[in-house]
Amino acid sequence: MASLGTLVNRFVGVRDLAEAPSAIWTRTESPRLRPLANEDVYLFVKAIDNGSVVRVVDPEARRARNNTMATGFVAAMLVIAGLVPTAYNIMSGFTIQHLQEERSKLEKQRAQLDATEADLLNPNRMKALAKSLKMSEPEPQQIQTLEGPRAAEQHTNVASNALPFSASGAAAR
Repeated sequence: MASLGTLVNRFVGVRDLAEAPSAIWTRTESPRLRPLANEDVYLFVKAIDNGSVVRVVDPEARRARNNTMATGFVAAMLVIAGLVPTAYNIMSGFTIQHLQEERSKLEKQRAQLDATEADLLNPNRMKALAKSLKMSEPEPQQIQTLEGPRAAEQHTNVASNALPFSASGAAAR
């Protein structure tokens, strides 16, 4: 059996020391490794050509291989089917969290806008703005009272009763 020691000894060139008497071995400092058990055993390896060998088709092996592949595919599908709801729940949780953060941000923005609107519509600010633009309150003769929504509806209903191009509108003319 070839070991690392014999391989190293072959390349280093220790053959000269192997033939030398034992007295030289003790005095020589060489890179030789110490001998291992069964190092002197040599195994002959014969090259075998399997080019002419034809493989026998085994239908049982093919069936077993196909069954194993189908079982693996089904197992993978079951694992995926089990993980899809979990992944969907995680993704929807992230979406809900994002929407809650956006909602709180929008509520803060709305509160800021309401505060800004309240500041802009403050009567004291309006009076100061009117003074800076040299505006004054209208005289009582300049005020006109508009009709309410019911009076405006009645006025439009009377006008819309006579439709042009309709039989009842043409008879009324």
